[in-house]
Amino acid sequence: MPSSLQLQRQNYRALGKSGQRILLHVPTTSMFELDKAADSVLELLEEKGSVSEQDVRGRFDGIFSPGEVCDSLADFLALGIICDQRKDYEIAPREILNSPINTLVLTLTTGCNLGCSYCYREDLTTPRAAAVMEQTTAKRGIDLLLKQAIGHERVNVVFFGGEPMTRFSTIKALVAYAEEEAGKVGKPVDFSLTTNASLLSDEMIAFFQAHRFGISVSMDGDEELHDRHRITIGGKGTYQQVSKNVRRLLEGCTARPVGARVTLAGGNTDVARIYRHLHDELGFAEVGFAPATASDDSPLGLDDGEMRTVLNAMKSLGREYVTAAKRGFRHGFSNMNQMMQDLHSGTRKTLPCGAGVGLLAVSTEGQLALCHRFTGTSFPSFGDVTAGIAQEQLSAFLTEAQRLHPACQGCSARSICAGGCYHEAYVRQGTALAPTFSHCDFIREWLDFGIECFGEIMHANPGFFTPNNKAQEPHGDAQQ
Repeated sequence: MPSSLQLQRQNYRALGKSGQRILLHVPTTSMFELDKAADSVLELLEEKGSVSEQDVRGRFDGIFSPGEVCDSLADFLALGIICDQRKDYEIAPREILNSPINTLVLTLTTGCNLGCSYCYREDLTTPRAAAVMEQTTAKRGIDLLLKQAIGHERVNVVFFGGEPMTRFSTIKALVAYAEEEAGKVGKPVDFSLTTNASLLSDEMIAFFQAHRFGISVSMDGDEELHDRHRITIGGKGTYQQVSKNVRRLLEGCTARPVGARVTLAGGNTDVARIYRHLHDELGFAEVGFAPATASDDSPLGLDDGEMRTVLNAMKSLGREYVTAAKRGFRHGFSNMNQMMQDLHSGTRKTLPCGAGVGLLAVSTEGQLALCHRFTGTSFPSFGDVTAGIAQEQLSAFLTEAQRLHPACQGCSARSICAGGCYHEAYVRQGTALAPTFSHCDFIREWLDFGIECFGEIMHANPGFFTPNNKAQEPHGDAQQ
């Protein structure tokens, strides 16, 4: 071995109990379970920072065989976790010359029957004053999707708003068109939508069931919590109507799981209470949480103390997830489920999301936006449904987006986060290409927690992560 080897802390995170630690190789997001020898060697390296052959012999002679120690050092060398000098993995941006998409979000209307206090849409208005997408525009978008979905086995059409249920007749017509056109090219088509659920009817629910819609309901908890922000244009609470409709939806829409999306705004941080109500009492299959998109000086955003409260509560819910997973049950905490999926599959991001490289959104006028959050904003579009994708401009944006900010170089979450949400950066900093530094500590701590939990589940029930695992919903006290 070289005269000394230096530990490269920027290239790994190791969490868990001593002797049972799980190591995340940050540059590749590969996960490794450390055996006793490797764990002990890493402990020595972490203690000293750099080690010589004499250090290694002095610590491990008579404890581990030379082969065990050498194998561990060789593995750490190969991964760049130790080196005779600093080792950084600088990945040059990959020029994306073509962006085949498989998901298209259709912004059917800018109108919504609610007046939620934290809504991020810049162009939101009442249904009466709304700009709406003409069917001709939407059909051109669907044609573009089918043409551009090169290499994708199936496509997904997402109906969005405003509140898309104000345009239900249009949705029915577009579903019929998409199914017919997709059938001509032999490409299955899926449908999804996000709704506030206040306008759902039996006819709508039956239609969604017949066409296997993926549905996400925006709902913030029980009546007190939900009605703080999710109110009508006239200022009245919406919980009573929404919860009534949700119960009918969950009873009638069983083709695909229905999930709830919770927006955590200032003063609304009781994650456990919200989860209990939405999952245990109402019966949503999954519940996911996200902080409100707000500028730094907005009272709607979560301050540092509230972010700490939320993170602690999410960890507590995550512990329930681990308990359920160890017993072979599926838990409904979708943030945790996504983290476990990312760690198990080795998700490695050079871009924060699929915006522009699998997904585009169409504004009511037919402009192609980076994602649904950018329709109706002043952010540049990337073509339109008639002329097609402005690939040169989109490629330039995606190439620049891959450039890692200097402050992110040593971050343990850099291959999971990749800088964070474009729209969050746009709202907070006026540019989509700035890292969302306000969430960095939250993301790193959540990742560390996830690594520990992943290791626990792998140790107790490795079959939980296998593709064919048929985990069941917990019953009785399985969540406790």
